[in-house]
Amino acid sequence: MKRAPLLLLLLPLLAVGCGGGGASTRSKMELINPALGPDYSSWMAGAAARLATTEEIDEYITLADDQQAAAFIERFWKRHDPTPGKPVNPLREAFETRSAAADHLYSESGQIGRRTDRGVLYVLYGLPKKIDHEVSPIRNGPPLEVWIYGTDAPSGLNGQRPNPLYRFVKSGDLTVLYNGRVTATALPPLGERPE
Repeated sequence: MKRAPLLLLLLPLLAVGCGGGGASTRSKMELINPALGPDYSSWMAGAAARLATTEEIDEYITLADDQQAAAFIERFWKRHDPTPGKPVNPLREAFETRSAAADHLYSESGQIGRRTDRGVLYVLYGLPKKIDHEVSPIRNGPPLEVWIYGTDAPSGLNGQRPNPLYRFVKSGDLTVLYNGRVTATALPPLGERPE
């Protein structure tokens, strides 16, 4: 009987502790706009969706051409500028710098690095304090890659702190967030973005 109240208290904490940020509960495929060219069609898939509101995502996936997408991205960064009126938006600069680095570090299996599970976390939170490896809990399974941010990690680009650690596993040619089994799963949806 005492377990039910404890469980009810833990559920919101677990939801908040999923890694923070973003309104996206959609899959990567749902964040791609096929009406746009290759430079814009998947801009929202990845860390951008973790920064965007539900309304911004809805607007982006209904854009009709690349000109509208370019204008949307400029408005997006203007709305998400923590230092309006200054010549450089530090959020955009950090996002773009980390995205380019993630492309270099984590591209695999035909997927650009910024859209992989590790790439999304890197863009949002930067490199962890430590990267380690664990033996797979599954007999003869691939080893797990463990990213340790710790409990004192600073807030990320989404304004939230990362989980203290994340585990990744190789699933075919793609490294994915480990969810207790070895299957190709996308990074789980994160909680609603705080206003």
